[in-house]
Amino acid sequence: MLRRATVSGLALALVAATAVVASAPPGERSDEAPVPGLLRQGKEDPGLLKQAGQVPTLVPQAEEVPRLLPPAEEVPGLGRQSEKVPGRYIVVFRPSVADVGSTTAVLERGRGFHAEHRYSRALKGFTAKLSDAQAAALQAHPDVELVTPDRPVQASGTVPLVPPLESAPTGVRRIDAATATTGRQASTANVAVLDTGVDLDHSDLNVVHGKNCVGSGPADDLQGHGTHVAGSVAALNNGAGLTGVAPGTKVHAVKVLDDTGSGTFSQIICGIDWVTSTRTDADPGNDIAVANLSLGGSGSPVGTCASTTDALHRAICNSTAAGVTYVVAAGNSGWDFDNSLAPDLPAAYPEVLTVSAAADSDGAPGWLAASKCGNSDDTYAGFSNWAATSAGAAHLVAAPGACILSTYLASTYATMSGTSMAAPHVAGVVALCLGEAGTPGPCSGLAPAQVIAKVRSDASAHSTAQHGYGFKGDPRNPVPGRSYGHLVWASNTSAAVGARYHPLTPARILDTRSGNGAPAAKVGAGAKVDLQVTGRGGVPTTGVGAVVMNVTVTEPTAASHLTAWPTGSSRPVASNLNYVAGKTVPNLVVAKVGSGGKVSLHNNSGQIHVIADVVGWYGDGSGTSGARYTPLTPARILDTRSGTGAPAAKVGPGGTVNLQVTGRGGVPTAGVGAVVMNVTVTEPSAASHLTAWPSASSRPVASNLNYVAGQTVPNLVVAKVGFGGNVSLHNNSGQTHVIADVVGWYSQ
Repeated sequence: MLRRATVSGLALALVAATAVVASAPPGERSDEAPVPGLLRQGKEDPGLLKQAGQVPTLVPQAEEVPRLLPPAEEVPGLGRQSEKVPGRYIVVFRPSVADVGSTTAVLERGRGFHAEHRYSRALKGFTAKLSDAQAAALQAHPDVELVTPDRPVQASGTVPLVPPLESAPTGVRRIDAATATTGRQASTANVAVLDTGVDLDHSDLNVVHGKNCVGSGPADDLQGHGTHVAGSVAALNNGAGLTGVAPGTKVHAVKVLDDTGSGTFSQIICGIDWVTSTRTDADPGNDIAVANLSLGGSGSPVGTCASTTDALHRAICNSTAAGVTYVVAAGNSGWDFDNSLAPDLPAAYPEVLTVSAAADSDGAPGWLAASKCGNSDDTYAGFSNWAATSAGAAHLVAAPGACILSTYLASTYATMSGTSMAAPHVAGVVALCLGEAGTPGPCSGLAPAQVIAKVRSDASAHSTAQHGYGFKGDPRNPVPGRSYGHLVWASNTSAAVGARYHPLTPARILDTRSGNGAPAAKVGAGAKVDLQVTGRGGVPTTGVGAVVMNVTVTEPTAASHLTAWPTGSSRPVASNLNYVAGKTVPNLVVAKVGSGGKVSLHNNSGQIHVIADVVGWYGDGSGTSGARYTPLTPARILDTRSGTGAPAAKVGPGGTVNLQVTGRGGVPTAGVGAVVMNVTVTEPSAASHLTAWPSASSRPVASNLNYVAGQTVPNLVVAKVGFGGNVSLHNNSGQTHVIADVVGWYSQ
């Protein structure tokens, strides 16, 4: 007996320009009559599985009839243009030049220009705005090796859409995977589409045959559903047609549904088996990392991977253990996919990333556009399934799924609606997170469960930070009793945007009291310390863009302030610490690294001692390793006054709190390298200091907060996470209450 399995996607089923399949009413399966009480019955059928791809309540309108667009011709010979930044030049000195700064200064005065950037490591020289005459004069100077025009570059996260006919569909734009003029690049990951096959000859897809689990021959698509799914993942940015979330990513066609859109669990397992085999064969180049399943059917209650007797679930469990992340459509019945008696499968399996559908009309947030395909702009799609339990919501995100334009049969394009159309948007995001344009992404090296946690966390964080990004029905604008998840977000998957963070066990690199990092003397009025930060305290010698230090001023003789900035540049009008005579003040400082790998620290008035403990560093954008930051709504995870996170008692002299930080306050249980907390000490009985460090490692000679009796002192703390997901907090003297509010975390 074969379980029912169905495509969960077609609203406007497109087979020919005049063919439209009827829809099912809300809350009913199109292949079975409603049953009083329970509509869902895990019933068996002796025949092949009937397609239920029609989306409830969507009656085709005149403008929504399937649009089969003729294939657009590519424009041959679109040449590369070597663009220049007008009037800006890079001047390279000869290797014999010993002092870049003084040599540049002499040329500035003599030739009447201002250097914008100075280089002393990768090369010696500078960048400046120059007239043609100035450039020619510098080229003739004996210290100058060459003068070359400056040229524009683009971050590898996005590239221009190729003219003249390329476009990014609204769904791709809505999740920030593209703009009207730019799109992303091909993922380094292989993506499998388990569906009706894929049009292997489509001019807008980079697709190869994977496995045919329905019959013999190649996994070609004669129905259209799988081809549409593949386009949303990876349609090419080639100057014709449209672009997908991860344009040009290699798609492996796995045919598990027949040419009517029907199939069986056994066919799906056949496809999963082939996908898993790529992870262990002799060819590392064909390893499937992401698999999209825009299909589903009713099944029996879901157990765990250890206890399940469901063969499809077992196959998913083993495949995820082999390293494959599965993205699954939630279904189009307008009910809870995680029903305890008759769940929708594979959507209800906790090991997959399940995708509900949101409606979007214009590719932008804001609820401003007119309704389209029967759904209001920026709302949950009326046909979409949802989660009714916390277990279901724990592996759920949303994506655009109404009126989605994508690739179709015979190198054409068509519009469809359904969670089948939402899922491939997320599959593309997962692929980008694993890597893009030959560069590993923030999900590289993560297990599938960690990848899912990362994608969901990014979606939640962005919806929280950008309140208008989400949709009506998401957790910020909920529908009672339903969870549709946060709208997936693609921008945080780029490995090229911004610098990555590397947490360290705190290390003291400056103490003017002892002569560590600077002479053993106070820093006088108007004086500065040029502190060497690279190559010290765990910070590497190269590839460093900024350092994170806890800086403390002690024994000041007058009211003053301290400023930190990159050595070799002009001191800014800014302050990092403010203090009065006799007061010890700490603060967390993020400082850009300047010439020679140094950071300058300037004292404005009086005399002070300065202490600096480095706790981490950011790359300069040249590397791909390191952690990415996820902001959180602040959550209190420690308060010794009330017993939150520790016993309800003051921390005594020499006392330590081993604070559990993972799995609390929005911080995931796995994949966390460091946490960011606002830590406050209150009601101290004596002058003391507090030190934070990764649990189960040696306590460093460092401090994060300094205080005297009766003083309440807060400070921002970035702490590397130690054994068991804990951070240790040590009080040196007296007794004190400690409070910690987590505000973000860094990935491993």
